Amino acid sequence: MKNKESGHDDEPLRTLLKEWKTTPTLPPRFQEQVWRRIKRSEKRTAAPISLAEALRNWIATVLPRPALAVSYLLVVLAIGATVGWAQARQETSRVGDKLSARYVRSVDPYKSPP
Repeated sequence: MKNKESGHDDEPLRTLLKEWKTTPTLPPRFQEQVWRRIKRSEKRTAAPISLAEALRNWIATVLPRPALAVSYLLVVLAIGATVGWAQARQETSRVGDKLSARYVRSVDPYKSPP
């Protein structure tokens, strides 16, 4: 616990700290370097990039994070499997109808298909 006398000992230090002022100086040519960096970043963003380059950049940022890369891969595989299943189902239905019409014609050549 602090006693009341310790506050009196800190009083000169407190007044000295209140009077203390610092004036930081910037490095030489600081403003010029800032504007140069701004111009450089504007040039990078202004240049159009191709779709392949954008995809390459996206993959380069995603792959270092394995959990995110695996989740993207699983989503893409799920979408591909769903689309493939839907197309296969449609094709199976079409082929099934075609084969049943052929079978009916082979059993009864005079029977017209539905």
